[in-house]
Amino acid sequence: MFKPQFAPKVESGEKLQTVRPVPKRLPKPGDEISLREWTGKPYRSKQRVLRESVITKVEPFDLDAMRFWSRHERDVFARADGFYDFPEMLSWFIREHGYNFKGIVIYWEPLAEHAR
Repeated sequence: MFKPQFAPKVESGEKLQTVRPVPKRLPKPGDEISLREWTGKPYRSKQRVLRESVITKVEPFDLDAMRFWSRHERDVFARADGFYDFPEMLSWFIREHGYNFKGIVIYWEPLAEHAR
């Protein structure tokens, strides 16, 4: 499920990755993925499909380890994840999950058919 700020970028195909906490069952390349948002209050409203796709890659993610990346690499990653730049992404993650966030990055196919 995507927060409203990310839904338009997922739907348009601009956002092709998502950072998530490590789930009980790890997704893997080739798995089908249904990218959705709540139409109203979470768990109290219907879900809207933004896009159907196939996972192409799953990688570990460590927010703290990004400090070793170049500024350019951090900004490229942040934009791919739906943020303006890395400082915006960092601020969002600290607010939502804390600085020591570790999880996974899920990437999906860019040319998947748009769900209706």
